Amino acid sequence: MPETSNTTPNSPTKTDDARANEYMRNGDIFLSSGAYSDAGRCFEKAHHLSPRSSLIAFKLGTAHYQDGNNEQAIIALTKAHNLDPLGLNILNTLGAAYGRVGRATESISAFARVFEIDPHHAVAAMNCGRLLLSADKAEEAEVWLAKAVSLRPKHTKTLRLLTEARLMTGQPRLAVQSGEQAIKLEPEDPAIQLSLGQAYLSTRKLSAARELFLSILKKSPNHPLGLYLLAETEERLGRTAIAKTHYLRVATLDITPDFRTLLGLKSALTLPVISQDGLEIDENRQEISRILNALPRGPVIDPYRSGGFVNFYLAYQGENDRDLQRRIAAFYLECCPTLAETAAHIDTLTPRQTYRIGIVSSFLRNHTVGHLCHGMIQYLDRERFEVILLRCPILPMGDPFAPVLEDLADQVIDLPDDLEKARGKIASVEADLIYFPEIGMENLVYFLAFARSAPVQVMGWGHPVTSGIPNVDAFLSVAEMEPENADEHYTERLIKTEGLSICVEKPTSGNPAKGRSFFGMDEGYPAYFCAQSLYKIHPNFDQIISRILKKDAEARIYFLSIRTLADDIFMNRLKLSVGQDIRRVKVLPRVPTAEFSSLLSSADVLLDIPQWAGGKTSLESLAAGTPVVHWPGAFMRGRHTLAFYKKMGVMDCVVDSAEAYAETAYRLVHDKGFRTSVREKIRANAPKLFNDTSAIGEISDIFEQLILESR
Repeated sequence: MPETSNTTPNSPTKTDDARANEYMRNGDIFLSSGAYSDAGRCFEKAHHLSPRSSLIAFKLGTAHYQDGNNEQAIIALTKAHNLDPLGLNILNTLGAAYGRVGRATESISAFARVFEIDPHHAVAAMNCGRLLLSADKAEEAEVWLAKAVSLRPKHTKTLRLLTEARLMTGQPRLAVQSGEQAIKLEPEDPAIQLSLGQAYLSTRKLSAARELFLSILKKSPNHPLGLYLLAETEERLGRTAIAKTHYLRVATLDITPDFRTLLGLKSALTLPVISQDGLEIDENRQEISRILNALPRGPVIDPYRSGGFVNFYLAYQGENDRDLQRRIAAFYLECCPTLAETAAHIDTLTPRQTYRIGIVSSFLRNHTVGHLCHGMIQYLDRERFEVILLRCPILPMGDPFAPVLEDLADQVIDLPDDLEKARGKIASVEADLIYFPEIGMENLVYFLAFARSAPVQVMGWGHPVTSGIPNVDAFLSVAEMEPENADEHYTERLIKTEGLSICVEKPTSGNPAKGRSFFGMDEGYPAYFCAQSLYKIHPNFDQIISRILKKDAEARIYFLSIRTLADDIFMNRLKLSVGQDIRRVKVLPRVPTAEFSSLLSSADVLLDIPQWAGGKTSLESLAAGTPVVHWPGAFMRGRHTLAFYKKMGVMDCVVDSAEAYAETAYRLVHDKGFRTSVREKIRANAPKLFNDTSAIGEISDIFEQLILESR
């Protein structure tokens, strides 16, 4: 029950009839003793005798409210409010009654009016936030709850609700702050532990999250959400076997049938963050295939709400994922055929002079995908296209780059965190073509791509692997990034651009004043740097590291931390290949985005990975003049840097074997003439990679042709 204040409404202005006073006294006795029905009868008689008394009407409403007669309570309290518009206790109880019968709008309005009358009324602010949070209006809720906390900084329920609101609005760091305040006050409260644990999970404070989830399970061993979140934490920490065990145990608990159906797939696709070797990868893929064959196709009404997910780590195993991706998508479609529903406007869409392009993504912000989409949003031909951004949650509040992209678009629509509602909003745009910059990094976008929301649906290479989804018509790739057998890697129609398909601004140069020691590198030694996330580093790459260390006795090789147990797992794996030379390998702490270019400039050479080449990272390295050694991989995701070098006309650092890789890296450090020549070529030709509007002109032509073909 919502909290109420103790403010007493105004008494009637004229003297009550003696019988009304007697009924009032009796009613108060019944009310204080919990005999709410008897109290209601007394106050009803008093109200009949004195219908202009706001106090009697309020007490009648209160008795009905306490007795659970909410509609009668609303009638009486509304009368009381009309008689005494400034009565705070009347408004507060009226808001509570509205809330009980599901009339959230009226309830919020009542509590907001209380706060308007009394800006120090923390209870009303908290109730506004609580109701808005229940109505999935998290941003508005966060504002109200922050007000309530400022008035009652040690109220645990308000702090917990504020933590939940901040999680829902993409503010996990602020959620940690309010959650930690709450847990200091109530360290054993499971609800606070759960919300703070989720905040820790979102901010990669995995050990702290794990401790909270374990505490919840110590008290309630069969807490489904607590166990599921613990499994997710263990998975991210790199404890894959433990995570799988937990997921399977969740399936035995009291959960919905939909969730249970999906947990079988979740367990199968819980892959190591750091793969140990090719044998482990083969075994993982065989297990996925076996489980996909065996899993029952139980009905799932809403796979997104029921715990469906993308198979993010599959793409980093360095194999052709086409068949597995197709089978995973088919599993979801068999469980939930309505995923593939066709929007009503598809068959009735008439030709337009200006075509509508909808861009659907969770990363239209300060993220690699957002930066790579910048040029497309800005330069798609406005004589032919109207560009509409369809932003999936969660968009972090205060993101610096989101407003830049927003200003470049013709329209921006923020989608709700609900599959059916988001799908409806996309359909209402009646787009001629939907473009997904990536599919496979975020759950909601993945499931939205199953529907036929436009006559043409195209995905880009923000996550460079096929989706496997039947309603994704085309994969927009780059000719110079694709191997000869590229068509064998996609379920979509492969379209290869001649240009790089991106138009990005040249990154600003790093600060040369920040030396190597600032970033944790050893001064006075050659610095070889692999700037990719550790989960992108395939086990086969370890032999290249071993070759470099053997060739260069002074070499120091650096990687970037992902701040989990996976750092140690990676180093232990690498030690099997490099032995005692592991002492010359170091995992550096991550740096803020603003310092990343300086970090890249600090290295002598960047090491690219054949199984997953750098995209934005390679562009930033080349812009800084730092050479990148590149061995083109078997799939497009391992060939981005190749396309950049071809665009520049600089091929000195492109190799075709592990031996050549180590040799070229060594020469870039120790052969002064070669190093100087390569760096000068890179500096002279790097501008060709940036501000290339012709690449977007090519995409404009491709989009128009696809739309015309769909007519």
